[in-house]
Amino acid sequence: MNRRFALAVGCVALLALSAGCLGYVTGGGEVTNETLDAEPSEPYAFDTDRDADFRLSVDGTYRVVYDVSDRDELRLYDGTVYAGDQPLEFEAFRYQYPDGEVVSGSEFRARGGEIERTPDETWVRFADDMDGGKVAFTSTGSPRRFTSLGYIDGSYAVTLPPGFSTDIPLVGHVSPRDYEVETVGDRDRIVWNEVTGSIVVQSYRETDLVIFGGIFGIGVLVAIVGTLRFKRQLTELRERRREMGLGVYEDEDDDDGLL
Repeated sequence: MNRRFALAVGCVALLALSAGCLGYVTGGGEVTNETLDAEPSEPYAFDTDRDADFRLSVDGTYRVVYDVSDRDELRLYDGTVYAGDQPLEFEAFRYQYPDGEVVSGSEFRARGGEIERTPDETWVRFADDMDGGKVAFTSTGSPRRFTSLGYIDGSYAVTLPPGFSTDIPLVGHVSPRDYEVETVGDRDRIVWNEVTGSIVVQSYRETDLVIFGGIFGIGVLVAIVGTLRFKRQLTELRERRREMGLGVYEDEDDDDGLL
């Protein structure tokens, strides 16, 4: 049995090692032109006044525009506790030249730009004639708890979906703390003048407060009913003890004892 178990463990370890090596050999997987050329759900906000501008959607995706005017390349990755850095996956890539021309991912590559995925990160590298531009893409991220690493330093903005807010501290949270909230149409827009690390935005739909209030009310009601039931059972137990002649010399007015 021990030999079979050791053999099974060895096979699993060998498969895991082989998979890891294969990942490095294949470069972590190709980012296809079809993925890069997909259409975003809404037009990108290239006219933003922020270095990084996120627009969150209720479908669990976000659109982001980065000002990369002072960069030769952009490293995109997710940091995980157990697996280390993982490449950020995205679609609907667009690049905007300083004159306003916008090209798709495949055209970006055709003009000398590079988009490469490794086992640890996704690299976006710019050609020599791509100075002063902006990058946009779509990725996954829930508005209820949205996090992003600070891939570039500068001013940031996160626009929540309609009906979402961060006002109540118990269910809303924003980090870093030195932020302001603007109202743009029917949406809250969280802005930072300077971000040098990660950002966290935990928001809630305003209609969720009714649900939270109902759950809290039910919890309080259950606690009250349980307390009253316990006291009633305790009183009945005391009465039965008296009927059986037990505890007749105890102070019946002492409510500190259970019996």
